[in-house]
Amino acid sequence: MTIEEMQQRKRELGLTYEEIAERCELSVPTVQRIISGTTQNPREYTRRQIEAVLSDEKCGTVLRERAFTYMTKKQGDYTAEDYYALPDDQRCELIDGVIYDLASPTAVHQIITLELGIQLDGYVKKNGGKCLVFVAPFDVDLDKRSVVQPDVMVFCSKEGKGKDQKEIPDLAIEVTSPSTRSRDYILKLSKYMASGMSEYWVVDPQKERITVYLFEEEVITKHYGLYDKIPVSIWDGKCVVDLSAAKRKISLSEELKAQPDFADEAEEPGGDDGEGTV
Repeated sequence: MTIEEMQQRKRELGLTYEEIAERCELSVPTVQRIISGTTQNPREYTRRQIEAVLSDEKCGTVLRERAFTYMTKKQGDYTAEDYYALPDDQRCELIDGVIYDLASPTAVHQIITLELGIQLDGYVKKNGGKCLVFVAPFDVDLDKRSVVQPDVMVFCSKEGKGKDQKEIPDLAIEVTSPSTRSRDYILKLSKYMASGMSEYWVVDPQKERITVYLFEEEVITKHYGLYDKIPVSIWDGKCVVDLSAAKRKISLSEELKAQPDFADEAEEPGGDDGEGTV
């Protein structure tokens, strides 16, 4: 693609530099320099990554809507029944009648999700608890207009629970990204709080922080660093999550990307263009 074609595709898809960078696993300044034409001779691998995203019609916020044109309803009117009628290869979520397409997770997202699942499942196995740990994709029906896929979730058996009650996780964890941050911190927080869930975490790798919400009589919010030791409240703090092991794997992932075949341009001062998520 020429620079002009890249810029045109970016406008057609309605993507921000931040969204393109996330899908390419490149830095925002690098993507911005290449698409704006500031970098005259980008590396072949980097250019191909950007072109692949701009060529994929499923990535655009405008074209995400077109993926559902065979359905007659407008956004906000979809139900769980509509959600389950979607093609099996269409990974998305339904929140308050709106369908949100889910992009493929990044390497950092996968590393953190896997580490959380391993540690939580390891605690259950060690202590023989009546709990199950799942990682996405796994559908959770919150209500007739909302079906979500938390990145990590814990379901624990409860005595006296009726058969007609919905299976709501005791703990849900979302590993957020720039394109999902507003949903994770606002929409999902509200939905999870109303669902009867006990505990909700938002893991933010970019800002290196973890926010824990405890849904008791009042919502209790606790803030931690990404690599702090964090007690799991549904188990009275007896289980402590430590993502320091993930830190080593994330560093390894960055080293692999820095090798000649995967190298990105060295970062220069600069930032995003100020666009927000559409």
